[in-house]
Amino acid sequence: MNAEAEALATAKGRIIELQSQMLERILKMAAEVEKLTEIVSEREAREFLRVTCNMPSAELSAYANFASSLKGFEDTLRKGRASFPVVKALVSAEDETRSEILERMEIGARISTKDITAIRKRLKEARLTPDQVMARRNGRITAAAARRQGVIAATDFQKRLYEFVRDILPIKSAVDLCSDNIRAAAGALRAEFEALFGADHRSPGILKPRSRERDIANAYFALVHLHEGSLPFATDVDEWKEGDHHPWLATLLSFTGRAANVPDLGWKRPERVATAPDNLSVVELCAGAGGMSVGLERAGFEHVGVFEFDRDAAATLRTNRPDWTVIEGDIKTLDFRPYQALGIDLVAGGLPCQPYSSEGYGLGKDDPRDLFPNAVRIVKEIKPKAFLFENVEGLLHGKHSDHIADVLKAFRKAGYQTEIHRIQAGDLGIAQVRRRVLVVGLRRDIADAFRMPPAFPARRLNIGDALVDLMAANGWDGAHAWARQRAEQPVFDRSGDLVAYGAQASTVVTGSGKRRRNEKAVQKAMGYDTTGAPDQAPTAEEASKPGFMPSLTLRMRARLQNFDDDWRFEGGKQAMARQIGNAVPPRLAQAVGMSLYSAISGLQWDWEAALWPNEDGRITMEAPPLQMEEGEAEDISAPIFEEI
Repeated sequence: MNAEAEALATAKGRIIELQSQMLERILKMAAEVEKLTEIVSEREAREFLRVTCNMPSAELSAYANFASSLKGFEDTLRKGRASFPVVKALVSAEDETRSEILERMEIGARISTKDITAIRKRLKEARLTPDQVMARRNGRITAAAARRQGVIAATDFQKRLYEFVRDILPIKSAVDLCSDNIRAAAGALRAEFEALFGADHRSPGILKPRSRERDIANAYFALVHLHEGSLPFATDVDEWKEGDHHPWLATLLSFTGRAANVPDLGWKRPERVATAPDNLSVVELCAGAGGMSVGLERAGFEHVGVFEFDRDAAATLRTNRPDWTVIEGDIKTLDFRPYQALGIDLVAGGLPCQPYSSEGYGLGKDDPRDLFPNAVRIVKEIKPKAFLFENVEGLLHGKHSDHIADVLKAFRKAGYQTEIHRIQAGDLGIAQVRRRVLVVGLRRDIADAFRMPPAFPARRLNIGDALVDLMAANGWDGAHAWARQRAEQPVFDRSGDLVAYGAQASTVVTGSGKRRRNEKAVQKAMGYDTTGAPDQAPTAEEASKPGFMPSLTLRMRARLQNFDDDWRFEGGKQAMARQIGNAVPPRLAQAVGMSLYSAISGLQWDWEAALWPNEDGRITMEAPPLQMEEGEAEDISAPIFEEI
């Protein structure tokens, strides 16, 4: 080690030690303040700390409220070597933001106040509709432009514009939209609009959808045509028929800073659908056994190209979707530029997880299997409207932060607004605790319209209800009792609070298939043996043996991964187990795909009808066997869901 490297290593050790010491002082201070508030009121405690102890007012709230918000998470803060600004921001954050930050710290992510601000903003915007986001954005545009003319004038203009649009929005008659009163009022507002934004605007039809320029042009030409009495007859207007609300009026209203779906306006909400009326195009990388592929297909995407390196997984794709173009090759060596001419809507894929998985040693960018740099290249070559890449939570670990920051920067330079989201399979009616990270990017003109799919806690599915028919298929008369026990099992959060009933499958992450340190306890709680994969469901004879605990067949594993029972897997037993374990659950992929479809096209979904089309229950069918190929070893020790 040279002198410079040695000095840097020594400095790093000292700084990390000092950071830990500083955090310990913060925790001790918070504990002392908590003791103080047990004796005197919080108000008296604050005054004592401020006057007697000379504690800055800016720090008082962090210490005074630490016990109510962060007590019990001291070890997590130590793991993340949280600074005082981070602790302060966590104390003041909303519960949802705080929970996500603490979960990221648990898996080793380094957190700054900038990260907390970004997550708080994302979660806040996720609760808004696209109309409300557009209203907020364009409201700010109006206010910013108007500030140059004076704050009073801006407020007055927005108020009169709102009142004008509010009064004419319910009008659906072409004749009534051309009245003298409307034309006069529109003329006055047009003059003010031109003073703020100018009078030289291109036709909205040639501008990018949802862009700032198109929004301004829509609003301006709405006023122009209203002033001239030609709005119902304008040739450059978006498609509109008499009897409907005019589409440009929603944009015009958004410049007042208020959303288009204000209840008292009687605004006609877009029709919500359960199936996409038209297909969008997708190129999928690292498709595996097709979990993401099926989900995107259900969300309204048509596969133009499906890429998979593994021979058995590619065979699985061809068996189940013979009409797909499945390309079995290394995406590192392929040229994707020809796809650019096709106007691809989405590039998606479950990139290899080994570089970021504890089972794959977490080498990150130093792992030759890391495909994120290639994903950047492929997105640049295809230039899709959006992209979606799935990976494990280890991607958020602090040691990968520089690499992932470089990847996000490259996507940003390519013209995409990119976000990292976490998603839980159990929130979508899948009987599995499977947390995943999604890297989602959208072209900047449509980025504001993207929302992560909602969670469906009422659809929570447990392993008993999910597997009871398969467990009982071979004569085990105790299968229904086993399923009932799984369904009635209480589930607690890490604070020990009861949050639900019904056990869900845990994700086994050891690549060799051997049990983790706590796997015995997990097995006992789950009620099944997590190792091995028998060819058939338990028999009555097997169940009669002392200490019997059922194992999961490959078909059961596939069911827990949300594959339909008629989905066929190709290859040997080990290959099929690997394909199932590596897959993205189809409904998870469908939900995210629906969100992307909505952002790209503006379509509004009836979420439950789309995700659960068979409301009367599961369509029962005899599950096809998953036989091993001749010569395959009988006993395997593959994990249930291998994190690869």
